[in-house]
Amino acid sequence: MNKYSKLINDIRYSFKDFELLETSLTHSSFDKNKKNYEKLEFLGDRILGLIISINLYKNFKKDSEGELAKKHSFLVCKRTLINIASLIQLHRYIKVSNDIKMKSIDSIKANSLEALIAAVFLDSDFETAQTVVENLWKEEIKNIDLSKYDPKSRLQELCLKKNNKLPEYNFVSKTGPEHEPIFKISVNHSDDLIVIGEGKNKQDAEVNAAKLLLKKIENKKI
Repeated sequence: MNKYSKLINDIRYSFKDFELLETSLTHSSFDKNKKNYEKLEFLGDRILGLIISINLYKNFKKDSEGELAKKHSFLVCKRTLINIASLIQLHRYIKVSNDIKMKSIDSIKANSLEALIAAVFLDSDFETAQTVVENLWKEEIKNIDLSKYDPKSRLQELCLKKNNKLPEYNFVSKTGPEHEPIFKISVNHSDDLIVIGEGKNKQDAEVNAAKLLLKKIENKKI
């Protein structure tokens, strides 16, 4: 399995069952007769969330629950997953149909990284998966700066400053298959300034909606 030697070195874990590794790197579009990463992604998302929660609880003892929640949201968000997947060049190993558009690659990298975490867990144990995640996320945790990456907090501060009202988030819709849903959430600053954000869960959709509204407010110079 020399083709995975660099990846194995980057994540600091060597698989006993290479089929698990292969599955974590196989997109559903590649071959309908082969296992793909969707179920592993589901598991990896939960494992990652727990590992990051434990790490934050142990290392940020002075933080409030709200501050820990903000850090957690940032560390498990798609942007962070894409950054880490890019650092280890995960796209070089992912098997995907040639028909998939390049704009989808970032999302696929993020999903495959979660699947890879689950594959490590199933191939070993929770403690090993924890070590892998903490090594990969070390710099993200060390250099976390929420002022740059927390659009919901920035929007809240801006709305309170402008009109003394909190932004309102409302559920719009949920579409797509159960394993890969798309949530839509609206957020408004005033009656005439409403945007809709999308994400794989409500939290991501709210963050994306906040980003869009911040951009709109900045463009209008309200």
